[in-house]
Amino acid sequence: MQVTQALDVMTAILRAAEHPDIVEVTRYGADTQPGGQTPPGIKIRHQSGTAAMLWAGVPPRDATPVPLPTGPLPPKQRAARILVLAQQLLDVARPEAFTSWELCQQPGVEVPVAAAIRITASDRSVIYLRATAASGGTSEPETDPYPDYQIPQGVQSWHRLSAPHAEPASV
Repeated sequence: MQVTQALDVMTAILRAAEHPDIVEVTRYGADTQPGGQTPPGIKIRHQSGTAAMLWAGVPPRDATPVPLPTGPLPPKQRAARILVLAQQLLDVARPEAFTSWELCQQPGVEVPVAAAIRITASDRSVIYLRATAASGGTSEPETDPYPDYQIPQGVQSWHRLSAPHAEPASV
């Protein structure tokens, strides 16, 4: 599976999630494979103006799985929160193109929960989506402004939604 195909799936699922804190989901990066100057990824902009990015990294051999956290994460941990949301959405959507997915940590990357989500495609290729965040125009709330958010039914039928192929943005 090509990285861009995996990003298409994730983009469609994130849009189908209709999370009230997410105001925009866009693709970026000119590269089609990880490891280049402009890695392909997805930018998720939140109500506060903060952006979380899921971007394709080279899968490290020493990445180890980590469990989902048991409680909610504060909004100031945007990178960790988007990884957790991605894992939860994949657990509900169960895209046929993917056979497994798991949060991972890797030595040398200090993060509160996970450094990435490792996705294994049905053709056995591995896509490693790292997460980073960029601050917005306002400060983040201390607690989750949408604690009652439930993943909608549309995530289970995301593949039936009209989600055109997303081309990476030119840089």
